[in-house]
Amino acid sequence: MKRTYLLTLIALFSMMLITHASAQIIFYADFEADSSEAVPDASVNDPGSYEPENPGMAWAAASDFPEGGDGALHQTVEGCGNSGNTPLPGVDAFTDGIIQGVFSWQDDDGVGFQFRRVGEDQGYLVAFGYIETPQIIIGSLADGCCPSGQCLDQCTCENGGNELVGVDHGLGEGLSQDNSVAYFSRIQVTGTLIQVWYMPLADVSDLFVDSGELGDPVAEFDGADHAGPGSVGIWHESWGNGRVGSLLVTGPDGFATTAVDPRAKLSTTWGDVKSSY
Repeated sequence: MKRTYLLTLIALFSMMLITHASAQIIFYADFEADSSEAVPDASVNDPGSYEPENPGMAWAAASDFPEGGDGALHQTVEGCGNSGNTPLPGVDAFTDGIIQGVFSWQDDDGVGFQFRRVGEDQGYLVAFGYIETPQIIIGSLADGCCPSGQCLDQCTCENGGNELVGVDHGLGEGLSQDNSVAYFSRIQVTGTLIQVWYMPLADVSDLFVDSGELGDPVAEFDGADHAGPGSVGIWHESWGNGRVGSLLVTGPDGFATTAVDPRAKLSTTWGDVKSSY
């Protein structure tokens, strides 16, 4: 009887955790050829799944991403005329949660994310500048930040123009342009609040770490009254030869209750249940 109860409890608890994990992680691409971690399926690791809105953009596979695994998504062209957004496949109903990427640079320009996007003029942009624009910029599509084929200065969303927030990114000077250093970039969206973290990947303990363990946000804006739902996309301005090692989108729970990968959490909790019997 006790064994039957234990097996029933394990099965029920496992189903609850799997359901919770899938509700949290909407999208995860690590671009590893043999990865089984992709969410919702392995197609998100295929560069062919990423269709840029600007036909001048071109994504390809790369195999030497620094510090974040062997696989990467590689932007092969630059120039402001080739800038713009690439929707993440299947992520079209985002409201609240975490949007995260790991990036490396072979250029001086920036990359970022558009989110809660509906059409051409509803939604938000967070741009992670690098050398030419040493800032984190938060902008609204309603204010023109930033149409396909334009850099931030061309749509006056840089240095006191139409942007909502523009703050120093805090990465310092002498930044590499040889794809040798990976950077961790996270956006957390909660209602009207947008919070942003940006740091070398080497300073982060775990890709799935709770935001509270990352320290204070480097940038934030409380006034995002366009609630969505809308799409999420990678945005860049003339980001030639930039590489993306991991892309992650969660639902509204974020990592508030699961500070590590939920699939790892499942095995740990299962072990705790078994050991108690």
